[in-house]
Amino acid sequence: MSQELTTAQMNELRALLLAHRAELLVQMEQNRENLTPPSQDEGAVLQRNVAREVDQTLTDIDATDLVRIDQALKRMDEGNYGECGECGCAIPFERLKIEPQTQHCVACKSRWEHQHTGR
Repeated sequence: MSQELTTAQMNELRALLLAHRAELLVQMEQNRENLTPPSQDEGAVLQRNVAREVDQTLTDIDATDLVRIDQALKRMDEGNYGECGECGCAIPFERLKIEPQTQHCVACKSRWEHQHTGR
């Protein structure tokens, strides 16, 4: 089992989460601006509709990531950040640096992916 996160590690991870959150908000705003109604030119309408679908999908993905980041920040405030939501073990700092909004250790995430991909 991993050791608890230090204050410096927690501060580093909080900064990563807040920076990623700010980036997502900018991206979401740009995607929303791209969702303006298309022009009347038929070719342009088709092209714009495809672009609008892509922008909407990206906005939905960003919104999901934003929720995960907010949940991670809440877990930090509650004092249980870095614990696997499945088995309760400590998630290593190295994993949290790669994906600071994660809620699962590698073993539990791998098990979930295996169950949900039908392998």
